[in-house]
Formats: sequence, C-alpha cells, structure tokens
Amino acid sequence: MELRLNIKIVMENKPKFFIIPGWGQKPTDKCFTWLINLLRKKGFEVVKIFIDWDYRVMTDYVDDFKKQYRKYSGNKNYVLGFSYGAVIAFITATELKPKKIYLCSLSPHFKEDIKFMKPWVKKLVGKKRISDAKKQSALAVAKKLTIPSVIFYGEAEARKFPQIKIRTMETVKYAKNIKMVVVKDAPHKINYPEYKKVIIKEL
Repeated sequence: MELRLNIKIVMENKPKFFIIPGWGQKPTDKCFTWLINLLRKKGFEVVKIFIDWDYRVMTDYVDDFKKQYRKYSGNKNYVLGFSYGAVIAFITATELKPKKIYLCSLSPHFKEDIKFMKPWVKKLVGKKRISDAKKQSALAVAKKLTIPSVIFYGEAEARKFPQIKIRTMETVKYAKNIKMVVVKDAPHKINYPEYKKVIIKEL
C-alpha cells in the first residue's frame, strides 16, 4: 500500500509535457515517436493530446485542448505544438499558464493572415475555418504572451509558405519572453533531421 502511494506521489510530481499534433495528425503518429521517447528519457510524463479535426474549427480545437490540459496538468507543465497544434498552444498559453511553450511551425491561421492565403489554401482550409479565424488576432495574442516560449520555423517551409515566417517574426516582435529558432533547410516536418536537432537542443 505504501509503495503504491509513493509511486503515485512520484508520478504526480513528475513534470508533464503536452504534445499537440498538427491538423489531421495524432500524437501517436510515427513522426512524433522520437520526441515522445526523448521526453520520457528526460523524466517527463508525456501527455498526448488528441483533437477531433474533422468538420470543426479552431475554436473547437482549442476547447478540446483546454479540457485535456485541465484534466492532466500537474505542478510543472510544458506544451509543444506543431503547425495547427502550435496555434492551439499559442492561443491558450496566457490562460492556461504552462511553464514554457514550444511553437513548431506556427500556422498562419489568424485574421491577419487570411488576405495572404492562396486560393488553393483557402479551399483546403474551408469557409468555416476561415470564418472562425477572423475572430482571432495573432497580434493580440502575441502582445499578451509572457510565458517563456521558443518558436521555430523551417527555411524550406518558409519558402513554400512565406506567411509562416511573417507570422513568426510578428510573434517574436510583440511577445515578451520568446526565442526564435530558424531550422536550416527544414520543410513542414517535425521529424526532419535538422528540426529534431534544434528541438533536442532547446529541450
């Protein structure tokens, strides 16, 4: 009985690391395996966030994350989001107050970004998500952000989607305690070798 109690106390005191995947992804996807293994070796309890992506909008995704965060958060909480997951982590940081957040390839999915979206991107995202994005200002979120943060973007993905770089630069300009990391040659892949390398360094 005492051993079980001690184990429970140790587990409750372990720092929690929340992983929010990108649009259409699950934290159990192969591209996150290396990260989960690394975090566990570093002594974190990894919390995999599952989002129901289909036929829903960012407001819904944010609510999904908040519920799971509040259910599983502990004394020390860290959050890493990739792509749409980074948007979720970014939007919720000021309210949820984790110890630190890692924003990997922050998607330009805010009202400031809509006018720069290419027609094929708008079609892919869909009218409902675009309408919902009009409610959220990236600059307003950034100006309130004081949580220690690291934001990453890849050189290759920025060439393909220039607004990712712009969204990153503007976030760094207005947020209070943030570090920017440019990932050499990296496309929009969190398991790209150079992307893995810089995340490992920042952890």
